[in-house]
Amino acid sequence: MKRVAAWFVAALVLVALSASGSAWGAEKVKITIPAVTTTFASLYHARAAGYFADEGLDVEIVVIGGPASLQAVIAGDAQFALIPGTYQIMAHEKGQRLPAVMSVLTRNSINLVMHKDVARAKGITDTSPLAAKIRALRGLKLAGSTPGGFSHQMLVYYALKAGLDPQKDVEIVGLGTDPARLAALEQRQVDVFATGTPTPEAAVARGFGVMVVDNSAGEDPDFAEFMMDVLVAPPATVKQRPALVGKVVRALLKSNAWLLDHPAEQAVPSMKPALARLDDALILAGLQKTRLGIPRDGRITERAVTLTQEFLRKVGALKTVIPYDQLVTHEFLR
Repeated sequence: MKRVAAWFVAALVLVALSASGSAWGAEKVKITIPAVTTTFASLYHARAAGYFADEGLDVEIVVIGGPASLQAVIAGDAQFALIPGTYQIMAHEKGQRLPAVMSVLTRNSINLVMHKDVARAKGITDTSPLAAKIRALRGLKLAGSTPGGFSHQMLVYYALKAGLDPQKDVEIVGLGTDPARLAALEQRQVDVFATGTPTPEAAVARGFGVMVVDNSAGEDPDFAEFMMDVLVAPPATVKQRPALVGKVVRALLKSNAWLLDHPAEQAVPSMKPALARLDDALILAGLQKTRLGIPRDGRITERAVTLTQEFLRKVGALKTVIPYDQLVTHEFLR
């Protein structure tokens, strides 16, 4: 009788764990990202919708600002990074070679927003020609992420595109987090900041920002195709644990497709755990733009790799030309 009772109690425990949706027995996996934006919508939805759990994975999303998000994977502190391809390419040139196995976003979604008083003084609006808006950056204080971070490089790029000297004609400072940049703009500590959607939209919605460059909506044709967010893993993981890579890729592909096949409004709840500081209207605005660049098949084109490398060479962050097949593998998308 005691043995029967013990088995009965054990069965009840297992039932309780199952009913509570416990990740009991699931493999724990860390995926790093460099910022909290809707550009990582596929990752947020895959976790919220249970796609990772369906693959037997318990995924933790870790936010580490800038290129350090990739360094965490290189150091073995995380298994995967979902990052701008710029970080992967810069690391590759330094001998740290991690292949990209898929993409969740193929359009540059780093936007620039200017304080409304500065825009008024410069005589520009959000509908001014792009060339006029970036020329207006002269003499201003611009905020990106950490030096070498993607948003920082975007500010350098637009200064150069406007014919300005990034060292003399503008001041570029690093403010690591989106809330810090948003507060700095509102308080006029900086004149412009750059980051992924929807934080620039938040500045506009709150009445103190004017959108200077809306890349997430496709304003700059130079960035219509780009390695915006790619999934990278160490070569050893790709070779020795292909089943694990395949599980993560399948979950993200399923999420890509769901986000494309359903109205953006239905995805807002999936974003709330990560973007709780923003109201639903702003999250929705970010999702509507992000969906424009989500690839259903997860593939990274050769053109995207070429344009991303050209961007890095223009801002002085890359000296070589790296062959496509050294950066990308689609073996998990077949």
